[in-house]
Amino acid sequence: MSNNNSELESNSDRIKFGLIGTGARCGGLSRTLVKDPEQRGDVIALCDINQTALKKAEGMVKSYLKHGTKNYTDYRELLDNPDVDAVIISPPDFLHHKMAIDAFNAGKHVFLEKPVGINLDQMIDIVNAAKNSGKTLEVGYVLRYAPFFVEMKKMIDDEEIGEPLFCQALEEYYGAYHFYRGWWKKKANTGGIMIQKICHDMDLHYWMFGKPKKICAFESLMNFKPGGWDNKGAVTCHECENRCPYFTPETGGRTNSDECVFNDPHDITDNCQIIIQFETGLNLSMGMNFFNSRGQSDRHWRVVGSKGEITGRLSTGMIRYDPRFDSTMGFEKTKVYLCNKPGTGGHAGGDAVQILEFLQAIKEGRESKAGIESAYWSSIMIMGAQMSADKDKIVRIQDLTDKYPYPG
Repeated sequence: MSNNNSELESNSDRIKFGLIGTGARCGGLSRTLVKDPEQRGDVIALCDINQTALKKAEGMVKSYLKHGTKNYTDYRELLDNPDVDAVIISPPDFLHHKMAIDAFNAGKHVFLEKPVGINLDQMIDIVNAAKNSGKTLEVGYVLRYAPFFVEMKKMIDDEEIGEPLFCQALEEYYGAYHFYRGWWKKKANTGGIMIQKICHDMDLHYWMFGKPKKICAFESLMNFKPGGWDNKGAVTCHECENRCPYFTPETGGRTNSDECVFNDPHDITDNCQIIIQFETGLNLSMGMNFFNSRGQSDRHWRVVGSKGEITGRLSTGMIRYDPRFDSTMGFEKTKVYLCNKPGTGGHAGGDAVQILEFLQAIKEGRESKAGIESAYWSSIMIMGAQMSADKDKIVRIQDLTDKYPYPG
């Protein structure tokens, strides 16, 4: 079902976008798109079953582009629109697979919010469809565009720390309580909380350190479970007599629901540890937890090389470099790099860059920075980690790449 709300003609020389799933994540991406100073993209079509979200997106387009949109409740009708050149797909994770494949089969360029499906079978279908279509795929791995990680990657490539030998990464996410409400709380909808949340980080690890060799992971549910808060048996916030810090109103909020994050049934975990050995021999440990202090909610990184090490927290925009053989113990030769100022936009500045880079890749007819290669290897790593945790075993990466070979 569609209706034509166009009030003015869209700009004919721009890449014309359709938005499939117009919620919060899509809102941020499309806002950057329509504010592009070079005016490379346009938004002409929207699809959502949530009329409130759809109307909000329509209003944003009218505000910035001064024209209306064709609105749909069936994404297949949007894909049938011959005027749509590219789509942003950002519905719940379990819908990514079919929508992405249908979009490539319809001849559209695709910006696919992460993850790349919820298992390896879905991932390989998507990357093969992208490869066979000849169209550009961009996955929502926005951290590849954050100045903090761009600078860290440059320091590694320029051999400022020498050969990378060891890495520790930790994500602590205070805002993750929403994962225990709505569609997020069921593993069948996400493939597992690691796949949903830290596929970002696996992409960064591949980008910086190359191909993995072995992976082992552990996960558990330690706090977001009965007993984690004295809620007097309540299963929703509105009936709780002892409100926790994660209280949300019955309507509104990210999930538009108020299930108790401690007592409402869910089957996802709240922490994990992943160990990866790369083909170079580098060993990496990646931790994640959702019961951290609010003040430490961040991505914390340490990369140790043969000549020195770099450390930092994403939100600060600063990277510290310490030479390995500095006899002054950091008082003279330590350097601090300011990559970006705090408050530079979502995902530490990455949101302001990624969609514009996608536009440029389409115009130049090339693979994007977070394209097929990124989609494949990040998924091999994070889905391999989920398999390791689920089956309590070390996963050999070659076993996965033999079964799911890289496209082409």
